[in-house]
Amino acid sequence: MITLKDVLCATGGILKQGHASSFSGISTDSRHIKKGELFIPIIGDRFDGHKFIAAAVKKGASASLASRKIKVPGNIALISVKDTLKAFHQIARSYRERFKIPLIGVTGSSGKTTTKDMLASILSMSGKTLKTDENYNNEIGVPKTLLMLNNTYKYAVIEMAMQGLGEIRELARMSRPNIAVITNIGSAHMEHLKSLDNVAKAKSEILKFQGGKDVAILPADDKYFDHLKKKSKGKVISFGIDSPADVKATTIRYEGDRASFVIVTRTYQIAVNFPLPGKHNIYDALAAAASAYALGIAPSKIKRGLEKFKLSSKRLNIIYSKNIRIIDDTYNANPDSMAASLSILENYPPRRIAVLGDMFELGSIARKSHENIGKLAANLNIEELITVGNLSKFTAKSAKSAGLSNVYMTRSNTEALRILKKMIRQNDTVLVKGSRGMHLEEIVDRLKKHA
Repeated sequence: MITLKDVLCATGGILKQGHASSFSGISTDSRHIKKGELFIPIIGDRFDGHKFIAAAVKKGASASLASRKIKVPGNIALISVKDTLKAFHQIARSYRERFKIPLIGVTGSSGKTTTKDMLASILSMSGKTLKTDENYNNEIGVPKTLLMLNNTYKYAVIEMAMQGLGEIRELARMSRPNIAVITNIGSAHMEHLKSLDNVAKAKSEILKFQGGKDVAILPADDKYFDHLKKKSKGKVISFGIDSPADVKATTIRYEGDRASFVIVTRTYQIAVNFPLPGKHNIYDALAAAASAYALGIAPSKIKRGLEKFKLSSKRLNIIYSKNIRIIDDTYNANPDSMAASLSILENYPPRRIAVLGDMFELGSIARKSHENIGKLAANLNIEELITVGNLSKFTAKSAKSAGLSNVYMTRSNTEALRILKKMIRQNDTVLVKGSRGMHLEEIVDRLKKHA
């Protein structure tokens, strides 16, 4: 429960009218607010939540924050603050400090959601675990998740995303992770950050508020490992495959839709029959296992958590539809994850078809990144390539230049699907991947009905 006193103390706000001793919850969405909740009107680029205070009151809100003068209906409690978003963060930070349970923060250029889900799967073997849901990994979602904490939880796993410098710093300030995981440093968000050095700087912000007793889980195979290690104030546990690491994978074998490997630590080894293919997924499993290792979780529970793990929707979801295999990886894309998915596709028998959409937020490296994916598709012996979008035309042209003969450039999902339906044969494997804004899940959904 959060009281009026809690809110005033956390935010330094001033009660302008009314009174409410406590709140049943906190909401930033007037459409879904419940009776007795505190409404926080967020101001965005295209909206001002202050316009919806009246609607929130009608729905049952008992109080609202406000960062400007405003008349509100009834005698609800109105709390004046300088910045409603900052106040939301202050409330969440204050609330998080009530709980002494281990909180693990996860960030990285790719693999953070998968790592978060794998770790939650492992930790749930030992106790109730709160984890970031859906896309609640930003300045609105993280405080919402933190405010879901209660005394029934034994662990919390919080995913942290960003577009620019300073954003993860704020999420870490709120969350105060005892264990901070950085999965990797890659070229996602180059449109905003301009360089890999800046990406590394932004991701390392998760370590900012850690102390000497806290732990950083870092990727030994990443070229920024030493840079990240220097940023840590506490203990560092490394994970990797190719480099020396505290938590390492050996004896890796890929078997169709699955993989097997052995996790080697200083104190034990774990043989894992993994429900996913791909080296990048093994890296994510190692990051999760290293976090569990730092917490002293039993090897048997690490093994069981990884082997029972299931990916979130549209993330390398392998669908068998009649006589074809569809690899639905449409949740999002960047150069690293696109290359990883293509490498997985190569493991399947011919014919292999790749349907690739644009990758966004790459800035000045957008054209080169798409060209590199085209070359990779040709080198991996993908039999058919269909591209969707304006940027992916560079993927198509590059693939043709590199020797891939069956390449089709399209500008819409409908056009791509029409070509795909004509070419598809029995036992084909089709990978569909692109940035979220391309909505390539439309192709998957319609392909399942067609197959």
